[in-house]
Amino acid sequence: MAPAAPPAPALADRVDTAEAALRNAALSHPNALELMEVGVARLGEALDADVAVALVGEAQSAAFVRCAVWPPGATPDLVEVEGADAATFCQGDLVVVTGGPLADDLGQPHVLAVPVAGSAPGAFVFAAAAPWTPADEAAAARLGLLFGTLWAWVEAEARFQRTVADLDDALFTFGHDPDGRRAYVFVTPQAEALTGLDPDALLAGDADWADLVVEEDRAAFAAHDARLRMGDASHVEVRLRLDGGDVVWIAERATPSLDAAGRPVAGGLLADVTARKEAEAQLDRARRIAERAAQTRMSFLRMMSHELRTPLGAIRGFSDLLVEETRDLNAPPEVAEFAGTIRDASDRALRLVSDLLDLSRLETGALDLARQPVDLGAVARTIAARHAPAAEAKSVTLGVLTPADPVLVEADPSRLDQIVDQLLSNAARFTNDGRIDVRLAVVGGEARLSVADTGVGITDDVLEAVFEPFVQEDARVNREYGGTGLGLAIASRLARQMGGSLTAQSAKDTGSTFTLALPCG
Repeated sequence: MAPAAPPAPALADRVDTAEAALRNAALSHPNALELMEVGVARLGEALDADVAVALVGEAQSAAFVRCAVWPPGATPDLVEVEGADAATFCQGDLVVVTGGPLADDLGQPHVLAVPVAGSAPGAFVFAAAAPWTPADEAAAARLGLLFGTLWAWVEAEARFQRTVADLDDALFTFGHDPDGRRAYVFVTPQAEALTGLDPDALLAGDADWADLVVEEDRAAFAAHDARLRMGDASHVEVRLRLDGGDVVWIAERATPSLDAAGRPVAGGLLADVTARKEAEAQLDRARRIAERAAQTRMSFLRMMSHELRTPLGAIRGFSDLLVEETRDLNAPPEVAEFAGTIRDASDRALRLVSDLLDLSRLETGALDLARQPVDLGAVARTIAARHAPAAEAKSVTLGVLTPADPVLVEADPSRLDQIVDQLLSNAARFTNDGRIDVRLAVVGGEARLSVADTGVGITDDVLEAVFEPFVQEDARVNREYGGTGLGLAIASRLARQMGGSLTAQSAKDTGSTFTLALPCG
């Protein structure tokens, strides 16, 4: 007589075996379909089903399609279930059905459906010849809950892996061993491209990019690691010398935390910042070159100012003396005219030297301004009175309208005089047989001094750059009205350095309005 077959394992034992198999399958990093195939097989075996099918909802329709079947040789007719029918067993509750279209498709009369939670709705459907018992239903619910948890974990890991694959930077997690060395527990593959070190070697403790840090940067890296051990987030940028001798800049940013066992770890990101560091070095070199050039220019301008001011001052003095002497000696009028021409030319040359020196100091930040309360209204009235005779000589009406009370601004008194004088000088120089209006008002805590004229005006293309050095309308205007093209450039920069602004509005052959705005002090 043949020996009797061993008794079938009890349901509880089969469930324990299925749970262990599901956990092992999930830990082997399967894709979604592989885990579904393992799940339908292990649950089918545990429940002693004749047929088991895994159904998953389609994203683009209301139908549910078969994605796995057990046993492997079974080919049930069930391939697709419309959403209305599938809703009975894919909506969160375990369902038991006897007979009907679903049972006919599966070829067995008794059907048990276990919903599966995931990114798409689905269910395990089991069919058997014998009715399902309450113990079967409880086991199915228990296994379905475990599978749903593992399914969600596998889907989350898949999303994480897709995200990591798109990164250029490496992610890592490490603790510290008793000797203070790093013990990596997680490293993404990008670490090899950044450091040349095999991630497996890092995880095994056979390598550490901390060992690649160049000598000059080791103190900074050690301080960074110490901050992490103290529980503080930290960021460091250091150079690594790779195996082939190349040196790269890396940035490591990490944040301490506790792992599942309560042990301190640090996780973060490792990035290659070589390109940025090289660009910063180039910018730094360019800045130093520009600073040296500016210093050289300033030195040259100081030297030129000294060398030119002395002879120009002498020429200016002798021209004044010559004018007086020709008057006393009753010399021909041409001599006095020539002496006056010499005096005017030397004055323009001295102004040009002063303007060039001022502009250079402003552009290099070498011009220090005093700050004290100044009555802008008093400045405007004083400067206007200074230009009144020249305006009257050209039949130009000069009007001044300022508040009766002082309008105080924080400014350098002499430089504020220079700005206002430049605005009135320009207005008087470019206006004939018209008028100049100087108005001061306080608007929203800001003092606004406008100088409007009815002079020749400025074309739109020149107006856009009117505060840039050496900008003038054209050579004819330069010859007719004079000037170096530096006055407004200097005035604008002085206004900015005082915390204000200088703006212009103009129309050709109509006139111009320049407005100085300064915070009230």
